[in-house]
Amino acid sequence: MQELGRKSPIGVRSSALQPYMIAENPFKRVATGPAVQLIARDAFVSDTAIKLDQVILEIRSLGREIQILKGDIAEVREDASRSYRFSEFQEREYKARAAKIDDLSRRFDFLKTRLDAVDGNSKGDYQAFRTFEAVSRRLTELGTLEREFREVSGKLKLSAGLFSASVAMWLVVLVLL
Repeated sequence: MQELGRKSPIGVRSSALQPYMIAENPFKRVATGPAVQLIARDAFVSDTAIKLDQVILEIRSLGREIQILKGDIAEVREDASRSYRFSEFQEREYKARAAKIDDLSRRFDFLKTRLDAVDGNSKGDYQAFRTFEAVSRRLTELGTLEREFREVSGKLKLSAGLFSASVAMWLVVLVLL
């Protein structure tokens, strides 16, 4: 039987493939021993051993590639989760901005209706109030109107008080007479 590069005989528990797995170069040409006619079974065993060695090497190579692919898949998953978190953040920001715009729109509509109620003669024509000066002028007019209203209100209270005092005085005079 021809030696297939083994340095030691095969034991009961050892494998014929074991020396090939740790060999530096398992496919290098083995020094031939004495030329002996191989029987078919020995040729089959040696061919099978060589093919098993090749399969083992291929399995190891595939195992390394699988480990590399596992790392790549983990990186892709991490990138995907990062992208998902970023898209969620962008969506939340968009919704927050939309909510703020809706709130400002509602407030603007509310202020517009209040201004229409205060200043009934404008009828929604706010083109005159495009500058701060025009707004300031209008606020001054409204302030003057408010001061006049307070003065009239104060005079009305004074008149009501004097009228009440005169009525009370007439009652006192009528009761004493």
